[in-house]
Amino acid sequence: MRQLEAIRNDVNNRVSSLELQGETCLQQVRYLLDNVSSIEGEVARIVDDYERSRCLGGCSINFLCINRRAILKEIASASGQEMPHTSELVGRESNLEEVLRYLNDDQVGIIGIWGMGGVGKTSLLHSINKVDFLSLQEGNSSNSVLGGQRRAMFHHVIWATVSKDYTVTKLQKEIAKRLGMPSPDNEHESEQATAIFNHLKFKNFLLLLDDLWDKVDLGAVGVPIPSRRPTGQHKHKVVFTTRTEQVCGSMGAHKKIKINCLEQQDAWQLFQDMVGPDALKSHPRIQSLARQVVKECHGLPLALTVVGKAMSTRKTPNEWQDAIALLRRSKFPEIPEKDEDLFPRLKLSYDYLPDDAIRKFFLLCALWPEDFSMKKTDLIECWMGHGLIDVGGFNDINEAYDRGHAIIGKLKSACLLEPGFNEDDEVQMHDIVGDMARWIASDGDENNQKLIVQSGATFCRSPADLNVWATAEQVSIIQSEIKEFPGAPPECRNLVTLMLPQNWHLKLIPSNFFVSFPALSYLDLSGTRIIKLPPEISRAENLQYLNLSFTDVTSLPESLRSLTKLKFLLLRGLQHLTEIPPGVISKLSILEVLYMNETRYEHWVEFETLTHGLKALGITVETVEAIERLSQLHHVMMWRLRIRNLLDLRHPDDQLLLSNFLSSHNMSSSLQQLTIEDCETLEELIMEKGRETAGHGGDIVNRNWRLPKLEILALVRLKELKKISWRGLHPSTYFPTLSILRIIGCDKLENVTWVLKLEYLEHLELHACRQMERVIDDADDADAATDLAFPSLKTIKLMQLPNLTAICRSQSTFPSLELLLVIDCPALRSLPFNSETPKNNLRIEGERDWWDRLEWNDGDLESSLRPCFRRGLDFRGLLRKTMFAAIQMSEI
Repeated sequence: MRQLEAIRNDVNNRVSSLELQGETCLQQVRYLLDNVSSIEGEVARIVDDYERSRCLGGCSINFLCINRRAILKEIASASGQEMPHTSELVGRESNLEEVLRYLNDDQVGIIGIWGMGGVGKTSLLHSINKVDFLSLQEGNSSNSVLGGQRRAMFHHVIWATVSKDYTVTKLQKEIAKRLGMPSPDNEHESEQATAIFNHLKFKNFLLLLDDLWDKVDLGAVGVPIPSRRPTGQHKHKVVFTTRTEQVCGSMGAHKKIKINCLEQQDAWQLFQDMVGPDALKSHPRIQSLARQVVKECHGLPLALTVVGKAMSTRKTPNEWQDAIALLRRSKFPEIPEKDEDLFPRLKLSYDYLPDDAIRKFFLLCALWPEDFSMKKTDLIECWMGHGLIDVGGFNDINEAYDRGHAIIGKLKSACLLEPGFNEDDEVQMHDIVGDMARWIASDGDENNQKLIVQSGATFCRSPADLNVWATAEQVSIIQSEIKEFPGAPPECRNLVTLMLPQNWHLKLIPSNFFVSFPALSYLDLSGTRIIKLPPEISRAENLQYLNLSFTDVTSLPESLRSLTKLKFLLLRGLQHLTEIPPGVISKLSILEVLYMNETRYEHWVEFETLTHGLKALGITVETVEAIERLSQLHHVMMWRLRIRNLLDLRHPDDQLLLSNFLSSHNMSSSLQQLTIEDCETLEELIMEKGRETAGHGGDIVNRNWRLPKLEILALVRLKELKKISWRGLHPSTYFPTLSILRIIGCDKLENVTWVLKLEYLEHLELHACRQMERVIDDADDADAATDLAFPSLKTIKLMQLPNLTAICRSQSTFPSLELLLVIDCPALRSLPFNSETPKNNLRIEGERDWWDRLEWNDGDLESSLRPCFRRGLDFRGLLRKTMFAAIQMSEI
């Protein structure tokens, strides 16, 4: 008891000292001090019992020993260190429960908590530190000190803030201080590590490390490294926070917990706590205005806290309306006091990116407006067009895209990008992160108009509206209501990037428009309704990237040949383009990417003059001769090939022997997307193992082929196609990376059983195949049926299949399936799932009456799948949209 009294006195002294510094004593510390008083009373009673027992002529030694053990267990119980007071943990209860569950799991020793700056990771760690781990004891528990044996979960709970200036010595000193160990200044790291290790190795401890930016070498510090499978009886746990998922990997985290922004209700609760009732009740309108402020903070706790505190003194609607306007114009820094700056705190994530190159990648993400879900391919092409990914330095375009996806992964790991609406194919920036990026691009000066990003409203009503472009380096106007430019902007000598995509009302570019942009190198006009490109485009002589995809352009101007620095020419989906003047393509001598997949083009000799070598060609061909000519252009890497309206099939019985056309190196080595459509007489598509055949001039040609980069295969409107044959080859061997298969309008195709052999297939889409009865017919291919059917399949879309009665004959697990979409398949009365099919991430979407007509052999399966079902809202609109996207073959 005397030992415990000394500890209480030391704690009381420390509490008094810290309270004088303005800090708040945690309830847990008060609880510890109160427990000391309680134990003091128990000791007094034990002594009293002993004295009375002795006076009565006996001594209950057993009773005394039991009480002594109980008291010592109470003394040994762990408590976290006292930390400065933080706001209540709002909306993080489930995260805290998850951490506590892992702390009780002997298979989990290291837990990484990660998320974007300001999302509440440190607050969660504080909450863990506050937990009374005595109440989470192992073994038989009792609240009474006279009860059964108790063993504290942790003898030590140790808090250490690591931060960017971490060193082994500094961390050792902090841990030693927390443990009450001496830490002489002249002691070597290894000696201190040995001392810490010896102190902790036979103890239960929880080490809480806040704000990691790099790997912490626990062994060098002296911390016993927690094992996933501990062999001893001691509980060793480490929980750390970081902004990057990469640190979770380098630390060997057994479990990773990502902290996301708050849901709207939790965000509102936190904001109310920060503002306080005085401001919120000062005027009847302020409640509704405050909810608008919360919406603009987009669930980020740091923003809610900083803005909430700033608004706590503002009690008129005008002040709140002004704050809303500032937030909508991305002017966060003007709301709080200077010492509460939001962007500089978030900017640490940007500063700590590996190098300037990846910082440039990140800043280009700011070209898209807030709440915009960016297609990964669009973002990667933007990086390519700005020269951040040098396509010329890769063997083919697919390797350049791989690099882009790797960069996206790094930015997601740093919480500077997050999954978009379609998680597989899109990303987006949290709106406040986007605001920060634009703030950085403007050198921290809101009035510095280097980057202009606009969307939604009508712009450029008069020539004066274009004056703001004069000092800009990048201008992005996306999905606006602009119909035409009122004239040419003033001279914009610094403008390098002009993005005008998806402005569906924009029909005209003024003839003198491009005179104003002598430095322009990146121009995106995709998704506009322009009919022609003015001849003055030649004045943008530094242009390297030109995107005219999905416009109404009918012809290209001859002046385009003057753009001799052009490396990227994207002409996707130009259904109205009928003319590319001869000689234009051949003059663009350093083209690296040429995509003209909807455009008929037969000036093959012009490709032969591109001596620099195309890294990617996307093109449509309609004759066998055209395919053979293309296969002879060995320096041109085929990227996307559409075979359409092929009437001169040079094979008997209307068969297409695909290997004849895909065996040349430039066809097979880099082909990423293959579409075969509108070949109306085609009855059988043959995939045959290569063989030696006679070529031109009697030469023997080896027809071995393989498509190692093919990701997308589409068969569209092959009305007579009855069979897809595989002769002497295994689909996964020849299509090792095929992940997307679309089959549309193949009315006579009865099944696609062979897809079971595509082990990496992720998306299967079947539309308007009127005679299809089963997707998988096991009887047709016994070898195809396996216990682990579709190991990678994430999405199945079945639309307008009137005779489809079953997806497959037997039930299967579908271990990776996330979405089954069923539209207009009235005969489909059963689902292929079984009790082992994972249902946590599964969504089933379809019409309500279809779901109600399903027949079930297993009532438990029906009840387990019912929560997965979602009724679609507008299936006709979705059908039109999906069919259009599939037929146009725009990237997924």
